[in-house]
Amino acid sequence: MKILFVCRGNVGRSQIAEMVFNKYANAGHHAFSAGTWVRDKSGESMHGRKLHEFESAKEVIFSLQEIGIDLNENKRDQINEQMVEDADIIVVMAEEHTIPEFLKNSHKVRYWEVEDPKGMDQGDTNKIQEQISKLVDKLLDELQSTNVGM
Repeated sequence: MKILFVCRGNVGRSQIAEMVFNKYANAGHHAFSAGTWVRDKSGESMHGRKLHEFESAKEVIFSLQEIGIDLNENKRDQINEQMVEDADIIVVMAEEHTIPEFLKNSHKVRYWEVEDPKGMDQGDTNKIQEQISKLVDKLLDELQSTNVGM
């Protein structure tokens, strides 16, 4: 079972969900992540750039280090139609106005209301990480109880 987690910039929410999912998932389940707008303020693509290069990722990286997950080498990824096709379940945490039509139209999409940790202090980022971890845990329970993809 392939799970795609999507947020706006692929710096915070989707990266947290991907890494927590992959840490606790059974064999046969794998998550990956992408963003709906992986660009800087001028519009230049940030696709493929490592998270540790971005000041806005500092708190997210530290939050996951506290639970034994190394995010330093993760790279940002721009969503595309092939990712949507390849995924079995897609979890979107991006703001609606940033979501491309090909993603909105997919029957695989479910939405999680999770605030973007960008610009938050470490305490608030940790709360977002805890919220996402609980949501991932529920998803893993759902997959286990229905034996989806096993």
